[in-house]
Amino acid sequence: MNRREMLTLQLREDIGSAILDLMREKPLDKITVDEFSERANVGRATFYRQFGSKEEAISYKLNREWAHFAEKRGFTFEGTPPKEFSKAFFEFIYSIRETNALLIENGCEHCIADAMRMAFENINEKTNTKEYYHDHFRAYGLLGLVEGWIEADYDLTVDEMADLAVDFFYKV
Repeated sequence: MNRREMLTLQLREDIGSAILDLMREKPLDKITVDEFSERANVGRATFYRQFGSKEEAISYKLNREWAHFAEKRGFTFEGTPPKEFSKAFFEFIYSIRETNALLIENGCEHCIADAMRMAFENINEKTNTKEYYHDHFRAYGLLGLVEGWIEADYDLTVDEMADLAVDFFYKV
């Protein structure tokens, strides 16, 4: 990755961070482009070049947070045993529960789902049709588990959620 691409990624993350920071102060619909652009130290035009909406920037930020979390721990969808990957994934979701609550409070729970879809969008290239669809089945099933877990106010432990994921998706 060249320097320009790295700067673009950082700008995109900074914009998402600025929006989430401001959401801790006031509702998303009251946050202006000028406010989060100033906080992210970018121009308005930069935001519009990078994103189509505030929600898109939030989804991108959540996706990058997952990527950093997984990268730090050396996890990949393809290379990590299912139980270990599932546990790490639910640890991440639990670690951002304050952000999840903030998004739900602002009617932006779809940002969580969008971030998860981004995380899985490059699953197995369509070289093996069965694996390709199986991976998508698991990804969307995992999304359903996450949504249910959040709605149930994280009533089960991370380990219990990981066990459910493995039971549901890897023993099919």
